[in-house]
Amino acid sequence: MRHFLTMLILLLTLSFSTSAQNKAAVKSFQKAVNAFALNKADEGWRFLERAIEKSDRGYYQPIIYAGDRASKEGDLKKALKYYDEAISRQPLSSLYLKKARIHKYFYEWDIAIENYEVFLAQARLSKERKKVAEQELANMKFGKEKYAEFQEDRQSVVIEKLVFSDDKMEYFPCITGDGAALMFTARDMDASATDENLWVASRTGNGWSAKATPMQGYLNSRGNEGAASISADGTTMIFTACDRPGGKGSCDLYSSSYDPKRGWGKPELLPGKVNTGAWESQPSLGPDGRTLFFVRGRHSQSDNLDIYKATLNADGVWTEVHPLPRPVNTYKRESSPFMHFDGTTLYYTSERVPSIGGSDFFMTRYLGDTLWSTPENLGFPLNGFSDEFSFIVDHTGTTGYFASNRAKWNAPISSFGDGLDLYAFELPERIRPLTTVFVNGVVVNERSGEALAGAEISVYDLEDGRVLFEGFSAAFTGAVRPMLAPGKTYGFTGKKAGFLPYSERVEILEDARSEVEIAMRPMERGSSFVLRNIYFELDKSELLMQSTQELEALYEVLQTNAELQATIIGHTDNQGTVVYNQRLSLERAEAVVMYLRDLGIDPSRLQAEGKGMREPISSNDSEAGRAKNRRTEVLLR
Repeated sequence: MRHFLTMLILLLTLSFSTSAQNKAAVKSFQKAVNAFALNKADEGWRFLERAIEKSDRGYYQPIIYAGDRASKEGDLKKALKYYDEAISRQPLSSLYLKKARIHKYFYEWDIAIENYEVFLAQARLSKERKKVAEQELANMKFGKEKYAEFQEDRQSVVIEKLVFSDDKMEYFPCITGDGAALMFTARDMDASATDENLWVASRTGNGWSAKATPMQGYLNSRGNEGAASISADGTTMIFTACDRPGGKGSCDLYSSSYDPKRGWGKPELLPGKVNTGAWESQPSLGPDGRTLFFVRGRHSQSDNLDIYKATLNADGVWTEVHPLPRPVNTYKRESSPFMHFDGTTLYYTSERVPSIGGSDFFMTRYLGDTLWSTPENLGFPLNGFSDEFSFIVDHTGTTGYFASNRAKWNAPISSFGDGLDLYAFELPERIRPLTTVFVNGVVVNERSGEALAGAEISVYDLEDGRVLFEGFSAAFTGAVRPMLAPGKTYGFTGKKAGFLPYSERVEILEDARSEVEIAMRPMERGSSFVLRNIYFELDKSELLMQSTQELEALYEVLQTNAELQATIIGHTDNQGTVVYNQRLSLERAEAVVMYLRDLGIDPSRLQAEGKGMREPISSNDSEAGRAKNRRTEVLLR
């Protein structure tokens, strides 16, 4: 019916505008339109070329139609030829618009801009339409600028379709912290059921597996599941599901935990303030597992979608839900956030103007508090004239992935396929995040050797005390995977009710080659343990801020176990006299006691003792040994 009405309107128009023109040309044009409507392209072109051949100078409609048809079929050079011929007969403003857009696809910016300016000068546009047209011209000029930057950069960017990306529509990829598994949303348009499901591909040797498989367990259903984010350790997934019983809006965010024996567990609606009566989707779980970025709007097609941030509190509830400030969010649509494993660099899609395409990839960096850097358009070739979204980057910061309907990055828009596929590429230096490496930790009960879930693990910079990771060991496996900058030594602190605090220093040089065991001892009266990351001013008893995490861990033990008393014991190395080290060790133990008193621990429960250099646990012949001997011990009574 739609084709019939289109033909009827076209034929009525022709009957009024061409009544005095060559009847044979009109008849051939009518037959061409009819053939194309019946998907008989070869026949349509024969009649169309005959109509053009028989038409006189005043009959230009078949030529414009031929240009539009060639453009639709992807032969843009042929389309330009017809548009130029039509302009020579009747220089309509719309023809300059068509030419401008095609020249843009060939990166012929000056010609495109020149033609668009002619269109603007000649066209009779409403105020609103003129504003839209002026913005399109501004986008062309912006595209010219970004393309010049790309040409000057001279860095080759190879964008390749992933080997497992097939005839399904694939989009919204996410990747584990070790880069070993890539999950994505897929929809098989040729299947009897075309619902969205979650799939996974695994890395094998130097590449990806040839085929992806549906994720096992309770994630997928007969409804739509997609737009997922995986925790760095690969054990927690947050994903989008729509119209589920018990949901709050049209689409909501759910979580699922991985059990090595049974697969993914039954999804649960995220507790807290993330889900509302609105549309929530496209989550990105930060590397600490406690920060979540997601998209919210009135519905999926809202003119204004914004990126929000939420924080997981100690009770496992998502709170402090706020939209990111401007200039990250705009009055347009922002979507597909991805917080990199460096915990600082955020990539996302925005329809702000000016832009290269309808929506472009941007990046911004977290500066602290509520501050973000000015978003940067990633430019060519990652942004183009096709539909691209869901941009992610692996932990090394060198390889990125995204979904697109492009056939190849430098092809004009006519070559774009109907479906979405997944692509990989090497990131240009200028848009790379900080390099991170992963630590494969597993928290266990020191006494039984069993995996310990729910232990709070903190990792901090020993140079300035900044906390870089705060997360919980995973259910079922006890896994924890901090993502850290290489080449430094970090403080690791572990806390869990009923267990002594864990304290260690770990030097991180490269990606983990083996598991790091975080063994936690059950708490009992008479236990003693060493806090390895308590630091003082050189030859003094003033505590440094790097000590905060472990002092807070000790405070929590005493606060939640009011029946316990603690003796804080200071130890030194053998540098200096016996008397000097005895006094220094006692003063440092007293400084810890004072810190705990200031936090509210009853002084009657605390005792300080100094043992100087009498009880070394390592040789004093090396700095490494002396560092181990300088320690703060805690005896629970």
